[in-house]
Amino acid sequence: MRFDKEAKLWDEKPRRVELANKVVEYVKREIKNSDKILDFGCGTGLVGLNFDNEVIGIDLSCEMVNIFNQKAKILNKKAKAFCLDVNNLTQKFDVIVANMVFHHIEKIDTMLELLSMKLNKNGKLFISDLYLEDGTFHDKGNDDVFHFGFEKEDFKSEYFKIVDYSKIYTIFKKKQFDVFITYLRKVK
Repeated sequence: MRFDKEAKLWDEKPRRVELANKVVEYVKREIKNSDKILDFGCGTGLVGLNFDNEVIGIDLSCEMVNIFNQKAKILNKKAKAFCLDVNNLTQKFDVIVANMVFHHIEKIDTMLELLSMKLNKNGKLFISDLYLEDGTFHDKGNDDVFHFGFEKEDFKSEYFKIVDYSKIYTIFKKKQFDVFITYLRKVK
């Protein structure tokens, strides 16, 4: 898996850290300290480990999860990550955060339905990802990429109400790639 190979050096790109900080800053304005958080596609914990809340991280990259758990010992002892598919998750959460994950998910509607089942009543889902782009964002190919970004309409769902959809960050690589955050509230 590509992410297993990249795990050790993942945090060394300042843009990843900066984006994660912007996501955390946004989410913290909308949640309570008592909220239990799922960091969906947690990677090395750049987002999830910056909350003081109880945080469960899940990722399909076991190497990313290992780094998350090493960092959690220092940064947030109430955080723990698991190499686990969301289908096998039995807990419910008040908040789910997914940073730069959704472009790797083939069926967005199915995932929104599944995530709604993992949220408590009136739960909150925060997704940050790329606005539509031309497929040049990933330097190492698009083998595991199903979407070249999104528009607001892509997150319309019978399970969620869109509370906000706004630009949060710009990534500068070969060119500029804008990143949005959408705040969805569970309705069903």
